[in-house]
This record gives sequence, C-alpha cells and structure tokens, in this order.
Amino acid sequence: MSSLSHNASRLVEIARKEGATDAVCEVEDLAVQQVRFSNSRIDAINSWTESHAMMFVAVGKRVISSDLRNLDAADKEVRALVELGKKAPPSKSYGGLASGRFRYKLGRIDRKTASVDDPAKYVREAIDAAQDAGAAEVGGTLYIRLSKLGIASSAGPMGNDEGASVEMSVRAFSQPEASGHAVSCTPSIKELKPREVGEQAAELSMMARNPVQGDEGKLDVIIQPLFFGSITQSVSHMVSALRVEIGASMFTKKIGKKVASDEITFIDEPTVESTSRRAFDHEGVPTRKNVIIKDGVLKTYLHSTSTAKKFKTKTTANAGPLIPTAFSYATEPIPFHPVVLPGDWNVDEIIADTRRGLYLNNTWYTRFQNYTTGEFSTIPRDAILRIKDGEIIGAVKNIRISDNMMSLWKSMDAVSKQVQEVYWWDEAAPPSTLPTVRARDVTITRSA
Repeated sequence: MSSLSHNASRLVEIARKEGATDAVCEVEDLAVQQVRFSNSRIDAINSWTESHAMMFVAVGKRVISSDLRNLDAADKEVRALVELGKKAPPSKSYGGLASGRFRYKLGRIDRKTASVDDPAKYVREAIDAAQDAGAAEVGGTLYIRLSKLGIASSAGPMGNDEGASVEMSVRAFSQPEASGHAVSCTPSIKELKPREVGEQAAELSMMARNPVQGDEGKLDVIIQPLFFGSITQSVSHMVSALRVEIGASMFTKKIGKKVASDEITFIDEPTVESTSRRAFDHEGVPTRKNVIIKDGVLKTYLHSTSTAKKFKTKTTANAGPLIPTAFSYATEPIPFHPVVLPGDWNVDEIIADTRRGLYLNNTWYTRFQNYTTGEFSTIPRDAILRIKDGEIIGAVKNIRISDNMMSLWKSMDAVSKQVQEVYWWDEAAPPSTLPTVRARDVTITRSA
C-alpha cells in the first residue's frame, strides 16, 4: 500500500517542477463486486478494479484539478494540467494547503470482506427472507468495495489508508403501489444482515398495501433513518463554510444560535468504523470528530484550510475531493460521516405517542426553493403509513412534504435509542448513522 503514497508524491514533484506552487495528489486502488437483482431474480454479477489519481495544482492563486483515469499517462497529464492552471483565472477562495507531517489512525480491511467469493449468496438470503415475509417481488443491489488510498501534498502531508464498504439495498413489493425499502451498510461482511433487510423491506410493503390519497395539512411525521438520510444530506452540506460564504446555506450568521430542537446533537465522525471512515481529509489533515450542532445550537461550520483562513479559524479537517465542484475549483469542505446522536425513545413508543401523523420509510427528489431561507420539498416513497391514536391504520400515497428545513429540525421532539448506518444512491449520501425521529406539524401537500 505504501507505493500509492509514493506514486502520489512522484506526481506532486512533477507538478512542482512544471511550475505549480502547490499540489496535492490522492491515488486510489478500488476493487468492486456488484450484484443486481429484480423481479426476485439475480440479473447480473459484476466485478472490476480501477486505479485513478485526483490531482490538484495551484500556480499562485490560479487553481485547477482533474481526476486522472489513466495512470500510465499520468506524468504527461500532470504536466498538461499545470499548463492549463497557468491560464486559469485567479481563485478568490483559495488560501493554500495544510502544512506539516501527521500521524494517522489507519483503517484495515478484514480478511472475510477481502475474500468474498460468492456475493450472490447474500442476495439469495435477502430475496428468500422477503418472499417468506409476503413480498411478491424483490429487487435491489449489493456492493462490496475495497479501497486503498495514498496521499501526498507539496505542503508536507503524506500517508496511506484503506477501508471497505458493504452496502445492500432491498426494495420489496407486495402490490404494484405497495413497497418497502431497507438497507444494510457496514464496513465488514460479517456485519451484513441480508435476512433482516429482506424481512424489513417485505414487512413495510405489506403494511403499505391498498394506499389511498393522503390528506393535505399539518401532520406529525415519524421519519425512518433511510428517509432521515436524505434530509441529513442537505443539512450536512449546508454547514460547509464555502456554501455559507456564497449564500447557498440557511446557516449563514447562525453560529451560537438555535437551528434545531434541544433533542438534536449532530456531528461529523469519520474516525469510527463505518463505510465512509477516513484517516485524512483530501488535504492530508487527520480527520476528527466535529460537533456541528449540540442540543440544537450550531457550533461550527466545516472548514478546509482555505475557508478557515477566510473565516479566521482553523480547518476542521473536512477538505473535500480535489476535483472541481459546482461551487469552486478549490477544495470545498464536506462532511464524511454525519451522525445524529440517539435519544431516549423506542420507535414503538414514538408511534404510540403520536395521535395523528405519518410513518415515513423513504423519500427522494429533495429540492430547495430557497437555500438561504431553507424552503424545500421532498416526495416520500415506499411505505407511507397513516397513524391515528398511536396505531398504524393503513397507507397513503401521492403526498409531498413542503416546508422549511430549519423549522423541520426545530420541530423534532422525539429521537429513538436505535440508530442505523444508511446509504442509498445519491439521495442518502454520504453514509450516515441516524436514529428514527418525529417532527411535529409538518406541512403535507399533494404530489399529483
């Protein structure tokens, strides 16, 4: 694995010789196994490997970056990248790189995850469990990813890391309009729960049978971790100092102020074992736990070296990927593993305590009408279950949540003891560890 950081260092030196004042290179070797299934049958079993290098160079304030997919031609591509960088417009947001040499708490891929030779058997277990629980059709994916990283920076940081992620997503149907979605996300194949995931998806689909048009108005909503992951994605990216700076965040000038209910403590924790654990950020700074919201009060934004200088503070070790983003060619601060700390409730207790509301399994198409004020909408999908007087009494369909994101977080009054790591497509990303929560008086409208 040490050859990866040495290769990264060599590419950094080439960039420096060509005239770059700063350079960072992150080399990754990735091995993936994929199983896709639909209609309760396995459609495809694929495996592949890839190696690439994310390269960032600065010539003074002129910055540019690229994902180098052909490492055999990397030397030539780095030289060309520096020449392009010399012609780039100056960046107002770039403030240099983190300097120094660091020690890292490295990850390890366990042997069983590294030597899975029949990933399809886990899928067959999930399908069988879902069918046993009443599902008519079952579909989804299983991914097993093994990643080895090496990073080098002209400012000093240099290191290696490795990690694994096992992600199973199961969607079960009991009727064409009655589905349930469940996931199992873990860094170790030993912790994968295929039968449990299949059963949970099927049970939700059975509860979602015969849905009727949902009512409009104000309702309490109980949000499962998978749904919560989509909501958390939006909030965790809005605490990026860069998004605050450019006006794409509802958290501008909110440090020290109430932005969520007393029940919510929200952290970024990339150092614990998870599918997105990292030893260093994309500048090479050792990652650490950052408390973003404590008891409802905003404590910090997420920073890279560049944003920290602008905000007159220190980096939180959240420098993002070295490839261009929608907002800047400098490294945007990003969350690595968002966590909402557990509360005091059991999920059954939250349901029993709810007089009139909805139990929401999943969502998609979360969109903001105004990033600065937090107006948003999202469309619940899969099981949308109706609650009356503390009991689930049926299912509804064709609804939308249309509300204010900060108001939603401020209205969360019940947080479960149980938490789950969730990740799904781009909707619930990055991987997060989350409880089930209840939000009060949420605005429900029709989606069709």
